[in-house]
Amino acid sequence: MPMVANYNPDVLSCLANLSSDEVFTPPALAGQMLDLLPPELWRDPNARFGSG
Repeated sequence: MPMVANYNPDVLSCLANLSSDEVFTPPALAGQMLDLLPPELWRDPNARFGSG
């Protein structure tokens, strides 16, 4: 079987396909929510989410 070069699965889709008791946000909706964040947030190596 040939290897596919540069295969990069979508992380949100992979998580959505996991089997558990959790209900995941659909990947498309999660992506839309992330797109609403300001671009400078993604460039800040000290940016954190949550209370920790």
